[in-house]
Amino acid sequence: MGTVRLLGLLLLPLVMQGCATAPPATAPVPSAARGLNPTAGAKVATGAFPSGMRMVVREDPKESKVTMYVSYRVGAMDEPVGKAGLAELAARLTRMARHGGAGAQTLEARLVAVDATTKSVLTHDDTELWISVDPAHFVTAVGLEAQRMLEPLAHVTEEDFLRVRARQMDDLWSRYEEPGKGPSQRWLHEKLLSGHAYGRPEGGTPESLEQLTLEDVRAFVKANYTPAHAVLLVSGPMPLSDAKAEVARAFAGLTGQGSEARVPPVARMPPPMPEDVPGGAPMQVVRGPMKAPRLHFVLTLPGRYSGKHGEGMVAHEAVQSWMNANLKRDEYPLGRAFSVGYRELDGVTVIDCFVDLVRPVREQEARKLVSSMLATFDGHVGRMTDEANPAIYKSLRASLLQELFRQSLTGSAVNIARVFRATGRADILRFREEQVNRALTSDVLPPYVRQYIRAERMRTLLILP
Repeated sequence: MGTVRLLGLLLLPLVMQGCATAPPATAPVPSAARGLNPTAGAKVATGAFPSGMRMVVREDPKESKVTMYVSYRVGAMDEPVGKAGLAELAARLTRMARHGGAGAQTLEARLVAVDATTKSVLTHDDTELWISVDPAHFVTAVGLEAQRMLEPLAHVTEEDFLRVRARQMDDLWSRYEEPGKGPSQRWLHEKLLSGHAYGRPEGGTPESLEQLTLEDVRAFVKANYTPAHAVLLVSGPMPLSDAKAEVARAFAGLTGQGSEARVPPVARMPPPMPEDVPGGAPMQVVRGPMKAPRLHFVLTLPGRYSGKHGEGMVAHEAVQSWMNANLKRDEYPLGRAFSVGYRELDGVTVIDCFVDLVRPVREQEARKLVSSMLATFDGHVGRMTDEANPAIYKSLRASLLQELFRQSLTGSAVNIARVFRATGRADILRFREEQVNRALTSDVLPPYVRQYIRAERMRTLLILP
């Protein structure tokens, strides 16, 4: 297993290299899009409707499929107390809607009939209902998605509910027990962000799912699956004018056109950053189906709404570089590979660096190892962000822009809806470049480093087999 170098900035993680001292704040940043951006031919249009629904249409002749997202401003953090997993269950159950009557085919079956690929993606902040289809079937797919927004749970039965809930419970058990990944996914938020809105489990727990009812889902959907909660994104090779016209036609009953009343889009302030852990806070220890002990080092940083994405990229590179340096120390029982994840939520960005140990260790030995490793962190970061060395910032700038280019090759359109909701910007690559430009200045990066990229802010977790 090699070090993870690229996990997809436009979805969550990203990777960087280098570091440096700031040039003047007005220094130009070469554009990653100038002759490099593979989506340079893409055109983007945005719009807002009286119903509060917003739309982003992206024309990219290089795409072979049309992808459509309905991004609802509701996620795991909006679930009522004691009803964890409700948001994901609601999203799954919308595929069982029968819009032609109780005996009609389900939405899922109708989408399969046009060879559409479908899925739902849930975060703490939002729910994404996703369809990818051949352009020849776009008209059908957009009509079906409009029906889903109008009647998300049309003719869904108790039998449907029980079957979908059971499937979610099975998937959850598989997720928790997946060797290597499952325990990390389960405990990272629950243990290290306990008590915070982002500490609750996405998808729920087997115990919480058992308590949910179809009426719980109906009430949740009625309150949150509204046009004012939604950003509709269409991305594909279709001309902008054609895509916009088709969306306007299919969603005519949901846009509020012709009405004098205007509903504002649902806006919600993201939760605040988690409180810093006290310096020297004890490492959390749990057990899971692991092949070897695993150490997690986690930094929490300002999230998507902070506008500090560029600074977060630097933090990611700092953590990665620091762990690389530690792997070279033969006295540490560390493996020769590690992974670094970058997850940007509305209110917090979570950088998770984990490494497996090459032999079993006692808990006390692991605590000493963690303490020894963290003792080197601040000095390492300080050398990487030395204001007296302009070459460092020059190298870092080039690396970050190249990373944005690589991300644009693999990034998902879903992140456009998230950034659009937070900033009003749909030109995501250009916006990211601007954020990097602003971050790599002498009056921005050093204060950020001193405030956020410190060893005493590092949360640590040990997962034992």
